[in-house]
Amino acid sequence: MKTILFAGGGTLGPVTPLLAVARRMKKLDASVEFAWAGTNEGPEREVVGRERIPLSVIPTVKLPRYFSLDIFSWPSKYFAARRAAGELLDRVKPSLVVGAGGFTQVPVILEAAKRKIPCVIHQLDAEPGLSNRAVAKKCISVTTSFAYEKPPFGSVKTQRVATPCRFAGARLPDRHAGAERFFLDERKPTVFVFGGGTGAAAINEAIRRTKTELLTNVQLIHQTGKGKRQNDTTEKGVVVSEFFDEQDMLFAYAVADIVICRAGMGALSDLAALKKTAIIIPIPHSHQEKNLEAVKAGVLGIHQTERLDHDLSAAIADHLKNAGYRTHLGETLHALLPTDDGTALAQKWLGFLNP
Repeated sequence: MKTILFAGGGTLGPVTPLLAVARRMKKLDASVEFAWAGTNEGPEREVVGRERIPLSVIPTVKLPRYFSLDIFSWPSKYFAARRAAGELLDRVKPSLVVGAGGFTQVPVILEAAKRKIPCVIHQLDAEPGLSNRAVAKKCISVTTSFAYEKPPFGSVKTQRVATPCRFAGARLPDRHAGAERFFLDERKPTVFVFGGGTGAAAINEAIRRTKTELLTNVQLIHQTGKGKRQNDTTEKGVVVSEFFDEQDMLFAYAVADIVICRAGMGALSDLAALKKTAIIIPIPHSHQEKNLEAVKAGVLGIHQTERLDHDLSAAIADHLKNAGYRTHLGETLHALLPTDDGTALAQKWLGFLNP
C-alpha cells in the first residue's frame, strides 16, 4: 500500500487545491491511500473529513518577522512541531509528502526529507511564500501557478502547471436552480460575497454598513466565515451563512452576477474556472496584492481603505450596467489563470510512486 501525506491548513488556501488533486489521484489509482497534516483551529478539518481522509494535527509555528517576545518561545515550539511531524511520519509511513504552502508543511517536509521520503510542493500565489522557500531545496519537484521572469526559488528548477481547482470542468447549475436553492428571485441581480474559509471582517462590515443601500438594486448571498455571523438578519433578498459547503458554493456562483472576495488563490481559481465576474479586495500589505496584480486585467481590484464602503457600492453599481463587460472580465480571467481538475499534478505526483 502506498500512502500520500498532504500537509496544509490554517486556511483553505492550500487545502482545496490539494483536495482536487487527491480526488484525481484516487480516480487514476484506486489503491493509493491518503493522510493529512493540518491544524487544530483551521477550517480544513471539516472539508478534509468529508473526503474521509484522516487528519492529524501539527503545531503551526511561524517565524516572527519582527522582534517580539515570541522570538524567545519560537525554538521550543518549532522543535515540538518537528517532533510531532516525526511521530506522524513514523505512524503513516508515507511514500510521498505533498504541500502547497502554509507553515504546517514546513516541519513535516523537513522531517520527511531527513528520512529520505520524497517531497513535492506547488506554489499557488504569485509571490513565492516563506513556507515554500523554506522547503523548496528539499523537494524533488516544485511547480507553480504563475510564470516568473526570474526563478522564484533561486537555483531550484520549477515548472508552471494549471492550478488545481475543485470546479474546473464542473457543470455550473443554471441561474434558476441557483436562485431556487437560496429562495431568491432569479430575475433580480445577485451579489455573492465571501472572505475565504475564515471570513474577512473588513468585507463583512462593509457589506453590513451598505446593505440597506445595496438591497434597493440587488440580492445578497453572504458567507461571513466561521464565528463571524454576529446578528446578521435574513430578510427577503438576503442569505447569510457562516460557511457554505462545496455544493452551496457552486449554486451561489450560478446565481451570482458579481462575486466579491479576497485575492486568495482558492477563490481566484474558482472564479477563473467558472468565468465569473469578480470584485477583488486583497488583504492589505500581503501576498494577495501580488495575486491581484497578476490577474488585474480580468477582475476589478479595490484596495481596502477607509473608502471601502463607497468604493464597493460604486463598483457594484457600475458593473451591473454592463453585462457585456462582465462577460469579458470572466473570459479574460479564465485565460490569465489556467485551471484544471487536478489531473496535471495528480499524474506528475503519482509518477513519483511508480518511477
